[in-house]
Amino acid sequence: MEKTLIKKEKSSGEWLFGLSGVQTFLIALAVVLIFCLLDLFTPSGNLIPNYVKYVVVSGLIYAIASLGINFHSGYLGETSLGHAAFFGTGAYTTAILSVKYDVNFWITIPVAMVLAAILSVPVSLAGRRVKGSFMVVITYAFSEVIRYIVINSAELGGTTGIAGVSTPRLFGVKITKLPFLPSNKDGYILLLFAIVSFLAFFTWRVVHSREGYAFSAIREDSIAATAMGINIKRYKMKAIIISAVMCSLAGSFQAAFSSIVAPDLFSATLSISLFTMLVIGGRRSIMGAITGAFIVMIVPEILRTIQGIIGLPFDPWYILYGVILVVVMRFKPEGLLGAKDM
Repeated sequence: MEKTLIKKEKSSGEWLFGLSGVQTFLIALAVVLIFCLLDLFTPSGNLIPNYVKYVVVSGLIYAIASLGINFHSGYLGETSLGHAAFFGTGAYTTAILSVKYDVNFWITIPVAMVLAAILSVPVSLAGRRVKGSFMVVITYAFSEVIRYIVINSAELGGTTGIAGVSTPRLFGVKITKLPFLPSNKDGYILLLFAIVSFLAFFTWRVVHSREGYAFSAIREDSIAATAMGINIKRYKMKAIIISAVMCSLAGSFQAAFSSIVAPDLFSATLSISLFTMLVIGGRRSIMGAITGAFIVMIVPEILRTIQGIIGLPFDPWYILYGVILVVVMRFKPEGLLGAKDM
């Protein structure tokens, strides 16, 4: 059984158009460099609007979170509607430490990761004997509990949140003011691209390791996995801790990028959006997780532009959102780039 699972995982398309990971990275790097530096070689110096770069930064941040939730809801096969709790934990930890205690942004990240990992433990313990819809309830309830704690805590900013999160610095220079970059978003884009690339490689290594094959065995048949000597409880906890830590990292960058955090970062809406990114892009797919994040970030912005042009009295995204989910689940249940179930 294990050999079949290994063969199945290796046969799925993991990178761009079936290319190798290195080839995919080099193509993506070239695209990102052209995107960031093109304005340096244009007469107007403003060929790519700053707003477009803002959307790209947001897409990269949520790509990190999508790669994270892929460990729990993809490779392990559990459904979670509560990962906003870990995303928000990262954001709030960074905001509180940097605003109230003047802690360097880069130091807040590991602190937030540790806190998210600790918070993920009770979720894992509560979900040891359940799966499917019961796990959905547990993760959703956990996120809502955290959100209400934040809303009712004056120390955490209450309903207004915390503003004034400082901009990260690289070698003493603010990331928004790095030399030789045409806009204040390019530094974020290059840094986040490097992080997404590293996490994609990390995911690939884990998936093709003993842990990854154990995740596959548990997802396909937990009883058979137990018979093979796999410690299901330990591997489930590993998956959710990795997932929580990566979502926390995304939250930390979201706090720095927007310079403000609010209780909405713990909302069920955000949890559903994170899960939707994975469903649309494709579970158990590195490129699917990243692609799904960009789709869910870019399409609403395009539709809002159309809404403004033609004067629609409502946001068309919410209609298309439901249509996309129905179509994907009906005709492509594994997602656009996801691995097919056995």
